[in-house]
Amino acid sequence: MAGAISLVFAFSVAGLQAIGLGLRSMQLHEAAVVASRTMAHGLRVGNAGAMPCWQASDGLLRPAAYSEAEVCRAVVSNLGGLDPRLASVQVRQAGIDQAGNPTTFTVTISYREPISSALLRLFAGESFVSASEATSSAQ
Repeated sequence: MAGAISLVFAFSVAGLQAIGLGLRSMQLHEAAVVASRTMAHGLRVGNAGAMPCWQASDGLLRPAAYSEAEVCRAVVSNLGGLDPRLASVQVRQAGIDQAGNPTTFTVTISYREPISSALLRLFAGESFVSASEATSSAQ
């Protein structure tokens, strides 16, 4: 009887964590959409010659120290309760307008979360990586 209860408990914990991982994917997508729209609307703050915040290892934690700070602020504010230290951001710019500025912005956010459920770790490994991408065009 105790073994059956333990098994039910283990499956419940694994199921809850699996559901949480799926919800994180939705949060990452929203953060990527907002960040790509921020880039497309030209909401950029900081020294244009400095390193963009998404290229710095601590850019999501200290966006004001880098260029393009509003992009990283948009990501962090839309991560909800997720730890920004576990996230990474990549930005691709494409298309050039007559002034030489990019017209299309693709933001990819990856999030690596350790798996705490021993049962889920058997099937999914030590950590779960979720990534989401969004593209917006300048208007």
